Amino acid sequence: MSSTMVILFFESVGIFMCLYFLLQFIILRKSEYLYYSIYLLLLVLYYMCATPEVFSFNNNPSIVATLEILKRPIQFLISVFYTLFIIHYLNLEKQSRPLYRIFRILLALYLVFSFICLFANIFKLPYDTAYYLGSMVLFPVQLYMVTALFKYKVPYGKFVIWGSINVIIGSIFTLLLGIQNAKYPTGFVSNAGSYIPVIICILTDIFLFTIALQRKIADNEKSLINVALARQQAIANERERIIADLHDDVGGGLSSIRMWSDLMVLKEGNNPTIEEAGFASKISATAKDISQRMNTIIWSLNTENDTVQNFAEYVRQHGVNFFENSTILFQYYLDAHIPKDLTLSGRQRKNLFLIAKESLHNILKHSGGNMAEVSIDYNNQYLSLTIKDNGMGLQNGNTFGNGLKNMQKRMSEIKGSFDIHSNNGTVIQVSVPL
Repeated sequence: MSSTMVILFFESVGIFMCLYFLLQFIILRKSEYLYYSIYLLLLVLYYMCATPEVFSFNNNPSIVATLEILKRPIQFLISVFYTLFIIHYLNLEKQSRPLYRIFRILLALYLVFSFICLFANIFKLPYDTAYYLGSMVLFPVQLYMVTALFKYKVPYGKFVIWGSINVIIGSIFTLLLGIQNAKYPTGFVSNAGSYIPVIICILTDIFLFTIALQRKIADNEKSLINVALARQQAIANERERIIADLHDDVGGGLSSIRMWSDLMVLKEGNNPTIEEAGFASKISATAKDISQRMNTIIWSLNTENDTVQNFAEYVRQHGVNFFENSTILFQYYLDAHIPKDLTLSGRQRKNLFLIAKESLHNILKHSGGNMAEVSIDYNNQYLSLTIKDNGMGLQNGNTFGNGLKNMQKRMSEIKGSFDIHSNNGTVIQVSVPL
């Protein structure tokens, strides 16, 4: 009864693990997992053939005869697919060409023995003595080949090697018990009981390989994470290089353009025409505008500015400087409950700031009011930016022109919402999920 329970337990584990490794093959596309899955499936079929009494097949002579024909051919096919698994899992073709060639010879022998056993069983040729002698000769060869693998430092290979040694030793005990049962059918061990040693060893092998697989998957995940981190670091380094180049080269060049265009107008003894002075002023203004835009790009690229607190301070400074020499009073409010470590992406920061910048520009140019207010709030994981004035409101439909479309486009890029309406002036409110 205990032998029956062990075999039935092994069969259920074998089917489950067969499906598990087949799934691993589908996910990872590694041929060794397919070979191991077929190996387990053949093991399940083999013990159905070898122990028909466990599955109540012994009451049907025709089924028993068919299973007896298939038993030994399947046994050698098991060795075929387990050897294929070892070859591919340990990558023997690259790790050791001599061992790879010898394992290929073993593969050919297993296939030949499988066909010989099938042929002999079909035609009922006696070959038990040759089978047992051949099996006994193969065991030391297999043991030597597996132990030779210890020389090669293959990742996770020790689990497979020890598991294989374990299975070979268990197979030897089962073979010896099988020989005893063949000579003494009424011996102290039943047919099903003779397979218990190798079944226990195979279960141990499955357990060891499962550990190896889980470690390999975990290490692969860690490797992917490290690669992703390395890519992020490389991107950060490239961003820092771009920032430095923009600041040092382009920024310096724009400053020189502004300086020389100003000198064209202010240089003593130089009397430029009105047209020349106008060109110089336009050059200076254009260079200044490009410089401001470049500074915004640099600021958005710099990951040190990712916090909402930094963004809010940048908007405040821009507003103060922008209205410094105007008749408009600039007011600024920041939600005191915003977490210090709350962050925005570079794209979010840039788009939100450019909306604020465009809105403040329109207030100065078109609103006709004398007050501009910026509020930044955080509620339910949404950051809200509100810009309002006390001017004429939206009476002039051309007040924003293409600027309104640009604002809406910027918010759609960062999956935010945009709203504009009149309320004792113009109110623009944008909100973005964090």
